[in-house]
Amino acid sequence: MNRGPGLLKRWLQNIGKMKDEVKERFAQLWSRKEVREEDWEELEELLIQSDVGPRLAMELVEEFRQFREKSPERGDWQYWLYNKLYSFLEGNNPWLFSSAEPNTLRVILLSGINGVGKTTTAGKLAYLLQEGGERVVLIGADTFRAAAMEQLRIWAERARCRYFQGSPGADPGAVVFDGIHSALHHGDTVAIIDTAGRSHVNKNLLAELEKVTKIARKAVPESQFESLVVIDSLAGQNAFAQVEAIARVAYLTGIVLTKWDSQAKGGIIFRVAREFGLPIKYLGVGEKITDLLPFDAEEFVKAIVY
Repeated sequence: MNRGPGLLKRWLQNIGKMKDEVKERFAQLWSRKEVREEDWEELEELLIQSDVGPRLAMELVEEFRQFREKSPERGDWQYWLYNKLYSFLEGNNPWLFSSAEPNTLRVILLSGINGVGKTTTAGKLAYLLQEGGERVVLIGADTFRAAAMEQLRIWAERARCRYFQGSPGADPGAVVFDGIHSALHHGDTVAIIDTAGRSHVNKNLLAELEKVTKIARKAVPESQFESLVVIDSLAGQNAFAQVEAIARVAYLTGIVLTKWDSQAKGGIIFRVAREFGLPIKYLGVGEKITDLLPFDAEEFVKAIVY
């Protein structure tokens, strides 16, 4: 994956707590002759503070404890930690449409609650794909907010791609249906659908998302459909409730983590991948149109451990 030094720096940003404090604590516990029970508890708490989550934190501490007892002098704790962390992400495939036929229309549906950066992600993704030689159309399915439609139109202009919108207040399902047929007519190769923000506890909104998803899925073969949920890296436990609700109706195939340039902590990557079994496709690392990057699991873990 081609990344300039500046983008790479921002991509690896906010793993400071994981890389420095956590790594240092592992090193300390490995080198000590005796480790007190409270030392293990402190490591577990530090992992939780890094957004790993209680379950993974407990697992990491217990297995590291066992590894230390078995090989206090011979073992390579960094090698052990790399393999353990990478096991949470092994098989993570950031590429879209791995088995799709080339030069055919592919559809990406973006979902998520209000404020996570869904429309911004749609614009950045359109730009990234356009730069890769695709012919992209952005479809505005958030028909109940005029501001959302205008925002997506602006992002389409920035990405230099086509924009399809329905009438304000129009049925989102009808807009998606017409937008995909418009994409076929114009010879577009990727249609990105920006849906309305969903409250994960609002049954009516979730029912509408389910309807939109079914329409989009019927329009193309399964290999040419991606359903990505956009979540805020800062959302913490609430993000997991959001994904659980949306996953029941949106046939999710991957995750985009936004606002990585804020105060996010690296541990959320492992927790998201482990708890949902969905690949992390992209990280949003800034406000610019180029600030959406494919997620590289191996590079991410290496940056933490070494």
